[in-house]
Amino acid sequence: MKAFSKCFAVVLTAASLITLGGCAKSTPDNRVATTANWNARTSAIVEKNYLDYWQSHKEVAEYGITFKDTGVNGYSVSYDTENAVYTTEFYMEKSYDWQSSAIPEEYRTKEAKSEPVYVYTTSYTISGAYKITATGEEKKFDDVLQTVSKFRLAGSNLQPVYSRQIVKNTAPNSLGTQVLEVAYVQTDSVFETFYNNDCTEALVKQTDNITKKDELKKIKLKDKSGLSIFENCQLRAAVRAFTMTGGASRRFKVVSPQDGAVQVSTATITAPVELDRNDEAQMAIINALDNCAPDDYIFFDGTPSSSDETARTYRFNAVALSINADLKGSDPICWYSTVENNDVNGTRAVLLRMVNPLPFGLGTLTYSLKALNVKDI
Repeated sequence: MKAFSKCFAVVLTAASLITLGGCAKSTPDNRVATTANWNARTSAIVEKNYLDYWQSHKEVAEYGITFKDTGVNGYSVSYDTENAVYTTEFYMEKSYDWQSSAIPEEYRTKEAKSEPVYVYTTSYTISGAYKITATGEEKKFDDVLQTVSKFRLAGSNLQPVYSRQIVKNTAPNSLGTQVLEVAYVQTDSVFETFYNNDCTEALVKQTDNITKKDELKKIKLKDKSGLSIFENCQLRAAVRAFTMTGGASRRFKVVSPQDGAVQVSTATITAPVELDRNDEAQMAIINALDNCAPDDYIFFDGTPSSSDETARTYRFNAVALSINADLKGSDPICWYSTVENNDVNGTRAVLLRMVNPLPFGLGTLTYSLKALNVKDI
């Protein structure tokens, strides 16, 4: 289970729940309710009214990165956060063709079928080094994570249909060591994942750039749980579609193409909390929200001051994402802007911040929103 946890964390730091089609009637419906919270109105009935908008516009978010080093006995890791880059894009592809030659033949539909799908991309680059405390030996690295995830509408429970992940990652590998080669483990692979139309099976094509080998593996998705299923690189977009009821928990399954596995996971959601203008790190997020175009995002105002200026208040829901597994480590925490009004949803449940603890207590990477825009495609 530890390997799954590492891959989960890797994708979550840079990037990362659906109906299981074809289930028997006796299967319980334990799906997470998903709503298009990225729209100005969140009703499932009106989601299709926004399809043209997301096919001609894309949301682009940029995040600043900080690292808090706690270290372990024997070695440490450092990151060049000043030059690191993390961006996400969200938009829509008008037609996903289920008879395309790019899809494995066994997953193509017999009848002509196409449908609109959301597209969520991430781009992440960061460099750093692992260092042995006693000897000063170090291993420098340049990590890259680029993902493209395609999935169905929120009204269809955001079923994944396709993803491509470029993963060049250097992850902690030991609780404490004096041997440099034991301190880290490296992944350098491309994972391309296709889902069948019923979302009961996935085929992963892995190209390993280290071993120069290709591998195919199938993942069975259908079971009797009735839980929603999301892929790890779409997870943050999927959670954005949850109803953010404070104190609630949502159970779902997460597909990890890196491990060829599906793992039950839980999102625990807190009650809304106001961003603190006296906190320097949170003030950076507030500045990003203040600079959003008013035609794209309408953040609710607080009580006007005596100078007739409006003191804006921003609230968020914190979501802890955990894997139901042994040796899973500390849980990543994500902040989403609170949906105050479903009929006039100006905040759009934007991802504001991610706090990701590294395995083995080596430190914490934090990603905070620094720019948010909607651009024409």
